[in-house]
Amino acid sequence: MLGGLSVRATEFYATRYQSLPVLDWVESRPPLAESADLPAAADLARGLARALPLLAIRAEGPMVPAFGPPAFVQRTIGGVRDAARIELGSPGEFKAADLPIKARLDTIVFNRTVRAAAWSDLMGYEMDVRDPESGDAQVRLTGPDTSDTVWLVAPPLRGGVATVAGHRGPVGFVLQVTYWRPGPNDPAALADLSARAESTARQATADWTAWLDQQLIVRS
Repeated sequence: MLGGLSVRATEFYATRYQSLPVLDWVESRPPLAESADLPAAADLARGLARALPLLAIRAEGPMVPAFGPPAFVQRTIGGVRDAARIELGSPGEFKAADLPIKARLDTIVFNRTVRAAAWSDLMGYEMDVRDPESGDAQVRLTGPDTSDTVWLVAPPLRGGVATVAGHRGPVGFVLQVTYWRPGPNDPAALADLSARAESTARQATADWTAWLDQQLIVRS
């Protein structure tokens, strides 16, 4: 019994606090590994282009998920098979900072669902404090009984920014949509941009996760 409690305590610690390389290695192999047959994280990220077909791919590539400055939580993320980021934007000749619409999706494929769930909880805790990348303050728009959590930057300062985070099986994801327009942003304009960002983020998440669910079913 004591041996079993020790193993469970080690697993709990690794999923919520710091990664243990030996446990990561064990979880990446049968029979514990749950994501061996899933597509690459980059291929899952490209599925966002299906959900937002009017936006053009601006950048894509691998990423290393971690919580670092300005994040409130400081830690690496263990149990990751692979991870990728894709950035979409309005088509046309725009500088990156001047895109009217931007969408960014991070896909993190974990070895096990328990890891993805723990990461999702940690991401929710972090976002409730501030955005771990921009440091912007956030307001949560969804309750604890929803599968995905939605936040808005509040108060909006540079347009409307909405973020959705969650997981499906061993796949964690963060989708962020930004609406921006040039010129002075009065409170009414900022509220409109925030509403547009939230609506787009929610719909894109619904469409992308429906496609993701199909990928998970086919390979289950």
